[in-house]
Amino acid sequence: MRADWQTPLALLVVALAAAALLAPALRRLRSSGAKSGCAAGGQGCGCSVAKKNLRVK
Repeated sequence: MRADWQTPLALLVVALAAAALLAPALRRLRSSGAKSGCAAGGQGCGCSVAKKNLRVK
């Protein structure tokens, strides 16, 4: 049995983990498309949602 089997296995695990993290992020990015940003979802350029979130209590 080869002694260097751990390196390819580690690379495979890292590649699978990266794919598992990037796939949902890319899917969300593609699905949001032109729906994100200011003036999206009926908001004006004031982005009232961001202003509400940044208000200090």
